[in-house]
Amino acid sequence: MTDRHVTVDGRTVAVAEHGDPDGAPVFLFHGTPDSRLGKEFTDAPARERGLRVLCPDRGGIGGSDPLPDRTIAGYAAEVLALADVLGIDRFATVGYSAGGPFALACAAGCGTRITGTALMAGAGPIDDRPGAKEGLAPSDLELIDLIEHRPARAATMLRIQRLATKLVPSMATKQVGEELTEPDREWLAGRPAGDAMGFFVEAMRQGPHGVMDEYRLWAGPWHLQWSAVATPVEIFQGEDDGMVPMHHAEDIASRLPPGIARIHRLPGVGHLSIQDHVGDVLDALTTP
Repeated sequence: MTDRHVTVDGRTVAVAEHGDPDGAPVFLFHGTPDSRLGKEFTDAPARERGLRVLCPDRGGIGGSDPLPDRTIAGYAAEVLALADVLGIDRFATVGYSAGGPFALACAAGCGTRITGTALMAGAGPIDDRPGAKEGLAPSDLELIDLIEHRPARAATMLRIQRLATKLVPSMATKQVGEELTEPDREWLAGRPAGDAMGFFVEAMRQGPHGVMDEYRLWAGPWHLQWSAVATPVEIFQGEDDGMVPMHHAEDIASRLPPGIARIHRLPGVGHLSIQDHVGDVLDALTTP
């Protein structure tokens, strides 16, 4: 991994890079609460395919400076500015979990500079659609409610969780495992606790407010121009995902123009174990 910090419009943006440094660029957008770290699962598959995977921290997360009043739809302009600084013309995107909304924002707002979009267990809108919250992780729903109604308590809870994860990662991993489906528990059991949870500790390096903003954005209006998406959107969704359900993939596909989205249903795959299928995701982005 190459971990670097670049200046974009006067702000520091942290970017981790994997794969072939001279390869075709793919931006990978992390979930929530998540960060640029922990994306080593992309490295070997990206090298094999001649791809350069860039994982930026969003505003207030990890090593990236806060960006007041940021929006999901506005992330397209942020990524275009970052791409300009990095000397990147055209690029593909992958949105993992709650990074999905930001990949879709780029699909709608980056015009012809986007070559393709993929979602890995991508979270859909939580709006007035009946059943939109069904099947989402209880911890995420609890945080969304606390952030809206008791933000000070939410901030305190996140600070405590970060400290506990940093000091006793095995306990944090066990707690996370209680909310996972069996494929994800098996996947998590095969990884060192510190490695598995480092992304969470890094996410709140600057405090909990960047993560809280992420939840507010996800739960609020996205303001996307869905009809503007003109390049293919490949939606990979595990059928045993206990954190983002299949109906989110189906809802996203229904909002996009006809013929744009293709859903890849993965039997026996969960929210974390979908990482083992990143090679298929990258293939879908690069195969006509």
